[in-house]
Amino acid sequence: MNPKYPHLLSPGKIGNVTLRNRTVMAAMGMSQSDNGFVNTAVLNHYAARAQGGVGAVIVEVTCVDSPLGLNTNGMLVIDDDKYIPGMAQLAEVIHDGGAKAFLQISHTGRGARRAIIGTQPVGPSPVAMPYSFMMGLANETPRELTIDEIKAIEDKYADAALRAKKAGFDGVEIHSVGYYLGQQFLSSTANIRTDEYGGSRRNRIRFHLNIVKKIREKCGNDFAVIVKLSVVEQGPDGGISIPDGIYYSKMLQKAGVDAIEVLAGKWSGSPGKNEKPESAYPDCMAVPLCQVVSAGILLTTGRKKTIPLIGGGRAQNPEKAERAIAKGKCEFIFIGHGLLVQPDLVKLIDEGREDEIRPCIGCGHCINQQLQHGGKAICSGNAVLARGDNDYKITPAQTKKKVAVIGAGVAGIEAARIAALRGHTVDLYEASDEIAGQINLADKPPFKDHFKLLKPYLGRQLELTGVKVHTGRALNAEDVKALEADAVVIATGSKPAMLRIEGSERAVFAKDILAGAHAGQNCVVIGGGSTGCETAELLGKQGRNVTVVEVTDTLAGNTGKTAQTILLGHLKGFKVKTLTECRAEKITADSVICRDKDGKEITLKADTVVMAVGERPDASLYDALKDEIAEIYNIGDSNGGGIIPAAVYEGYTVGNKL
Repeated sequence: MNPKYPHLLSPGKIGNVTLRNRTVMAAMGMSQSDNGFVNTAVLNHYAARAQGGVGAVIVEVTCVDSPLGLNTNGMLVIDDDKYIPGMAQLAEVIHDGGAKAFLQISHTGRGARRAIIGTQPVGPSPVAMPYSFMMGLANETPRELTIDEIKAIEDKYADAALRAKKAGFDGVEIHSVGYYLGQQFLSSTANIRTDEYGGSRRNRIRFHLNIVKKIREKCGNDFAVIVKLSVVEQGPDGGISIPDGIYYSKMLQKAGVDAIEVLAGKWSGSPGKNEKPESAYPDCMAVPLCQVVSAGILLTTGRKKTIPLIGGGRAQNPEKAERAIAKGKCEFIFIGHGLLVQPDLVKLIDEGREDEIRPCIGCGHCINQQLQHGGKAICSGNAVLARGDNDYKITPAQTKKKVAVIGAGVAGIEAARIAALRGHTVDLYEASDEIAGQINLADKPPFKDHFKLLKPYLGRQLELTGVKVHTGRALNAEDVKALEADAVVIATGSKPAMLRIEGSERAVFAKDILAGAHAGQNCVVIGGGSTGCETAELLGKQGRNVTVVEVTDTLAGNTGKTAQTILLGHLKGFKVKTLTECRAEKITADSVICRDKDGKEITLKADTVVMAVGERPDASLYDALKDEIAEIYNIGDSNGGGIIPAAVYEGYTVGNKL
């Protein structure tokens, strides 16, 4: 055991279940089941995290009432005995990896979508779900559940818990955070009932207390029960106050719940300029809420809490996690996205290899890909996540090759890293003086704190894998041929596109502004994609007068919904003007002349005009070599570009082909 973390890595108990350390993998939906059934991809996903050293695995949100309670089409289901065999396999692979297994059980309630469940969603009351950061939309008004229906759903939770026990799980977690039914019953704005299930704190917690009682009756006291609880619901529509959260925690402790995973629920009205996206979340951000719960129970009962609290939130930093437990702020640490990007995170901490942990940059693609696009989770750092069968094995190459990778952005580095791990001799060439490509600009806008962690990680991986890095080496086709490599990977990136209008030579590119180029007081950004909006955000924060001109009706449309919502809130907070469905037609010495959708001419004062109309692939080197070299690949932005997860996946795939 790493002596730096004696508390984090020491055993702990949740009910009668002893964990090998104090780390808990938080439940995170992957949407990769086969019609609710466990498949090979699900098994491999959780096996990798269990083998990676975590103390307990809480399996992703699992539906107790299909289809009415579904979240996505790929959600796991446990509302029938037919799911038990697959769940038994899942519990077994988690136990084989040395971790304890818990199953998160849930109903989506009013957060469900008619397109998925085929009917009107249900909820405690006929109150539509407000705009949610995670869902990215307001749902239709749900049908109010009758008392008989509520009791039937309570029974479904208890039946699901019994199936989990029969399958070999050590316990269950009741999901009461976010837009799920558990939180909806606890919220005074979502639950406006006046019967036994609403109207007071005591009545709003009744749904949970009944579920716990029914689980105990069916499963006994030796089967652990955790509640994932919103102890406060933030936002203009928030309906759980801190006193509410303390009361709910106290009642759950009294009911014999074995642990509470402490979080905050969040709805959004219009986020302001100080609202932080996930890319700037502080480490262990939910731990202070654990202290609130502990202090609240002591204050209201005169006795210290007896229920273990699970705190976390961006808990990849082991030093902060260790301090949280050592100081008694919480008893366990939950880790979410950190374990998606780095399955063996806890093992690396235990072995003193913290510098090998790939950071979660907080891009939000894992959530966005599921809830906005109906797909499976993807990751900007982990190419394997929810792809195929989630097979993490890297097979040694049968024939060792001399490999040249041209371009040290994220795609090129991933290709080089995987190729080297497979036994190839790899040289990586970069025209500029530093590695990481677009990441060197992506971390410059405000609130991109965690993007800054990626470059040191990439450099360390190149060291560990023995890739020989050559910076400041711009190679042409003849140079590449002279390397006499057995295989060549082209990852030369892209170049900013230019809108060909009169006066365009007066404009600067967004990348220049992000890199620190001077800007005047009056700035016009042409192009309202993510780069244009983030550049405007930076300029607005600097106190400049900024206008964004976008030809479509959507700003930052290529950004994940959560990040997009916050980014647009920042633009508003920094008083950035936005003109959508507006086309820039001419740039003069002191203005930009535009035309709106109705044909009206608009003149915008501008000392600086920023061009942010996208990128075009730089495939010139590949085109010059594709008929000259037998084994050659083109990946990343030079192959069409896209989001970071796509670049990493292409690099990983090519590295395994070599």
